Amino acid sequence: MAKATKKAKKSQPPRKDGRSGALYYMKPEFIAAVRDASAANDQKAWQFVEQAVIKALKDQDAWHFVERAIKAQKSKKA
Repeated sequence: MAKATKKAKKSQPPRKDGRSGALYYMKPEFIAAVRDASAANDQKAWQFVEQAVIKALKDQDAWHFVERAIKAQKSKKA
């Protein structure tokens, strides 16, 4: 039998705004609610989700995780 080969993942150039993709699984009703709420506010879904995550991190006193990640990124660049 022929040996299966792995396809190389297409690398995409980094975004100018520094964002990178992430995949999270949610129940379909939550996905629909995000889509509807973001459309009602003239936003893209990713903007709505990003704002919700920022708010949740701040509300749960977990913003230090963001600060730690920023510090780690800066030390990698140096």
